[in-house]
Amino acid sequence: MRYVRNITDVGHLTDDGEDRMSRGARLEQLEPMEVAQKFANQFHDVMRTLNALPPSIEPRATGHIIEQIEMVREILDHGYAYEVNGSVYFDVESYNAANDDRYGELSGRRIDELLADTRELKAQGEKRSPSDFAIWMNASPEHILRWDSPWGAGFPGWHLECSAMSTKYLGAQFDIHGGGNDLKFPHHENEIAQNVGACGSAAGARYWLHTNMLLMNGRKMSKSDGNTISPEELFSGDSPPRLGGL
Repeated sequence: MRYVRNITDVGHLTDDGEDRMSRGARLEQLEPMEVAQKFANQFHDVMRTLNALPPSIEPRATGHIIEQIEMVREILDHGYAYEVNGSVYFDVESYNAANDDRYGELSGRRIDELLADTRELKAQGEKRSPSDFAIWMNASPEHILRWDSPWGAGFPGWHLECSAMSTKYLGAQFDIHGGGNDLKFPHHENEIAQNVGACGSAAGARYWLHTNMLLMNGRKMSKSDGNTISPEELFSGDSPPRLGGL
């Protein structure tokens, strides 16, 4: 059995379009890869404490830029994407037309329902349709994490990273893909579209396993809401008071 657990250390954008890794580096006055390593080390410590089995391979998105650029090329060659001003967008309408309206199959929702949940990022108003999503993004001059590509200096979309790394280490089709149920749409839905768009109709995972969210005080644990407890606090019992108690 081969178990792949990737680290997506580029492409996660805030609502105003800034890369989360770059923002962390700016706020903490560190290099972006220092931020990635810091949180990777903390994650590994927790996994060991929980006695979780380690992966066979743990690739990082920043170490697989070549594979991601090649996947964008393949998606473009198959007619499922288009380039605008140095960014490349996945064409959901073309994908659906060629694949029996498959987009939305995993989440079980129609395209108009999916559109209501699609976040519109700054500088992506050039898309042909709101349902389209970026697989390569043009980097502004101040963007730290950037790589040369056939479409200009930029960086990969968050969804693309996972497709490229799973394909490299598990092949075009593999058995199981896991993740939280909050990733079902748009992340996993877009992964399916990318895998099919690059590798053919049978590409991607045979089975999708989604875990539920952890709850605390009757609400989803959320860092942004301050409704969290760390594993260290849980094990030691030493945690600050929070709304509603523990």
